[in-house]
Amino acid sequence: MLTSRAPRVALAGAYALLVQELVRISLYGPMHSMDNRLVVDAVRRLYDGVSPYESERFLYPPSSVPFVLLLTPLSDRWLERLFPWGLAALLLLGWWAALRMFGSGLRSWLGVAGVAAFALFTPTVSVVELGNWTAPVAALMAVALLLMGRGRWITAGVVIGVSIAVKPMLVPIGLIFLLARQWRALGVAAGIPIAICAIVTPLLPEPALFFTRTVPFLLGGQDDFARPYDSSLAAMLPRIGIDGVALAIVRIAVVAATVAAATRRWRTGGDERLRLVDTSAIVMIGTFLAGTPAFGYYPLIVLLPLVASVLVRGSVARSVWFWVALVPLVRPLQFIGVDFLDGGHAGYRQAAKPLAWMAVAGALLLLRTWRGEPAPPPVLPVQPTAREPLPAVAASSPV
Repeated sequence: MLTSRAPRVALAGAYALLVQELVRISLYGPMHSMDNRLVVDAVRRLYDGVSPYESERFLYPPSSVPFVLLLTPLSDRWLERLFPWGLAALLLLGWWAALRMFGSGLRSWLGVAGVAAFALFTPTVSVVELGNWTAPVAALMAVALLLMGRGRWITAGVVIGVSIAVKPMLVPIGLIFLLARQWRALGVAAGIPIAICAIVTPLLPEPALFFTRTVPFLLGGQDDFARPYDSSLAAMLPRIGIDGVALAIVRIAVVAATVAAATRRWRTGGDERLRLVDTSAIVMIGTFLAGTPAFGYYPLIVLLPLVASVLVRGSVARSVWFWVALVPLVRPLQFIGVDFLDGGHAGYRQAAKPLAWMAVAGALLLLRTWRGEPAPPPVLPVQPTAREPLPAVAASSPV
């Protein structure tokens, strides 16, 4: 059913829902690509000889500067109008890649349902409305997994390298290259951002600000403006009284469990596509939980391939709890929330929802990893029919 071709009316309805949401965002969205505008404004200061790192909100590595420069000729008005469409197109690319990995496509019922969900899912709407560069990272992640599943590891290394150069969220995926012993692909993935940084950094005014201001700002979980929306354990646990040494122990335990679970899942084997999706999801969810910050749209990086993996027997997406945990992230159901967190800030309640899903998805992945690869369904032998000719040996045997 999920892989069968959806009728045109369903396809048209899904894209109409997506288009109307994009029109709303590009014309009337309250955020109007706020994150992207801050990034572009910071890089525009280069024309006046000012370092982009003078801006507290430019949180990207030097390798990202050439990519941002491509947007600087556009006015803020055009960026607000066009950028949401570009991010939506990238998310559709990622959804297509995730579906192709499991032998499906955008015209299938699952593909159409995913397109419609883009307009109803809080993380997708938020990342497009804010103009956040997590969207291209999610798309490139799905494309890289598709390439890995087809054995094109070097090309996947190029995709991961470009993604890291733009926004270094996929650095932990290097563990997959290590587990797969794809040394050349790992070198390519690491070499692309390093090479771009080596070229760009000396050309920037006051490049040391990246290390003295931006990196400490990121490691500290940003500031009071962003912290209420942080879904990481480092931001959430102190709100319920877990801080200091106890918090450090929890974060270290999550890192150790992530590496151990990812290694075990990789060695379990099984369906290569599912092994790649599961291992990458373990690595990234563990990173989001243990690191900081981790905003509400970060789960998109693992959600696209995980949802597409529902087509494969044994996928965690076939667990009802996987979907129950996603319910509070559906926009029409945003009233589902929690009020026990300190301060009652709306951001606190919103941040708890993606944290809950990551915890549930992480637990399901750990449980699956512990149990091991499920046995394939039995294959019954095909019985010869009366119409089939007798074997040549039997036909030539003497009576």
